[in-house]
Amino acid sequence: MNSLAPRPLVLLLLLTGLIAGPAEAKPIEVIVYSKTSWYRHPEISRINGYLAVLGAKNDINVSITESPDELSVRNLEKYDLILFNNSTNLGESLTVEQRKAIIAWFRKGGGIMVMHAGIVQNGTWPELIEIAGCDFHGDSEFVEARFLVDPKAEGDPVVAGKSKEFTYTADWLNFDKSVTGLPGVEVLLRLDEKSYVPVRNHPSYKDMKPMGADHPICWRRNLDSGRYFFTGLGHDVKSIDTAFGRAHLLAGIRWTAGRKK
Repeated sequence: MNSLAPRPLVLLLLLTGLIAGPAEAKPIEVIVYSKTSWYRHPEISRINGYLAVLGAKNDINVSITESPDELSVRNLEKYDLILFNNSTNLGESLTVEQRKAIIAWFRKGGGIMVMHAGIVQNGTWPELIEIAGCDFHGDSEFVEARFLVDPKAEGDPVVAGKSKEFTYTADWLNFDKSVTGLPGVEVLLRLDEKSYVPVRNHPSYKDMKPMGADHPICWRRNLDSGRYFFTGLGHDVKSIDTAFGRAHLLAGIRWTAGRKK
């Protein structure tokens, strides 16, 4: 005797909720923080709006704030990740207690994603600099440069189907050291400094030098139970509003939230 319920009965039970259908993944919950304490990129507000629209189209709920109080331990429990949108010198906009709460939340399994100048700390938050693996050390003009895909990253959603090398136009950051080889770090994209001028002509940059052959510009890091992701894109909307930019950001958000794909 066939013990399976007849198809009409199964359909009825599904419709009435007595049998659970396939579990649907919950939307990713992101809190975007964009308060600055140093240089403020003019398009931060536009980027916030862009992220909200991109999220809404891809089952990602985006909350936007410039209030440090929103980054309390209790509030962070509602989110899969914090996304720092060009939020410079965070050590000056957040109290010691708030910074400690974020680091503790991260180490227990939270995600931190950083766009462009969100990595610019100028020494103000040593613990986050340690997680990132480096700090800001100048930038270029807004120019075309050649991306080099790390061989281990080919096929990864973050590189959006690109392989080996391709060109892209944006403002390119430099760092005080390379993150290559740090524990838990996977470098996904590097810049070929032979394809552009890495350090722009600026009075405050007179002592800054190019990074050389090893210039990471996108990487991720597993540390304790936390996930950290950095992308150099995000100077303005036009640097992310491309097929590659959208796929790149979405893959970064999903990875940082603990959703591998």
